[in-house]
Amino acid sequence: MNPASTTLRRGPDQDYIRGMFDAFAPRYETFTRLIGMGQDDRLRRQALRDVRPGWRVLDLACGTGQLTFLAARRAGPTGQVLGIDLSPGMIAQAQRRQAASGIAGPALSFEVRRGEDLPDGERRYDLIVSAYALRNLYENIDVVLRGLRESLVPGGGVALLDLTEPVHPVLRTLYRGYFYGLVGLYGKALFGKDYPVTYLPDSAQRFFKAHEFTAALERAGFKKIQRQGYFLGAVTLYRAVRA
Repeated sequence: MNPASTTLRRGPDQDYIRGMFDAFAPRYETFTRLIGMGQDDRLRRQALRDVRPGWRVLDLACGTGQLTFLAARRAGPTGQVLGIDLSPGMIAQAQRRQAASGIAGPALSFEVRRGEDLPDGERRYDLIVSAYALRNLYENIDVVLRGLRESLVPGGGVALLDLTEPVHPVLRTLYRGYFYGLVGLYGKALFGKDYPVTYLPDSAQRFFKAHEFTAALERAGFKKIQRQGYFLGAVTLYRAVRA
């Protein structure tokens, strides 16, 4: 466990998280578009702004592939984009989307794999991206970040999006009200009465503040670390380069 996380509450185990996302997979994209207020693609495109044709890109905890498909279009037919996720249900949904998209391997592929298991053999990437997934890995974040660094080519980088609970008490109250209230209603409508209303806000509360995650990136051996906040600090995009 990383040093900063010792003061945080432990979250659900990986079996629970895997089962939850397996159940969410068929309607997950609808859910993310609703809670992102139509801005989710804009932020994902920001994370991918540096991708060039021919690049090798890894999407960590790719879900149904929303970020992965955008990366594949930017990397083009000469690129190689891989999406990995703990949830077989999410990967199956992404593979169904791929079959309908016309984007064939090796330009785009998906695998069931844990973030903690990186690096993967000799495969190395120009960029590793992730959208709203690091909170689910926070208890092992130092292991994950070191694996990301070792999975990059020299000079390669990361672009990581995630929720960040605001520090200011008024913004924090509004943030929690949104997730416990409106997002909870969306979840119940899409996934039924068993939707875990507290999961999203609790996972953000357990996760690092922006400056703490910057320190975690430094510990893992990254340099040129930048962070950009969106929605009054409720979402943060972190960029860093392998040292």
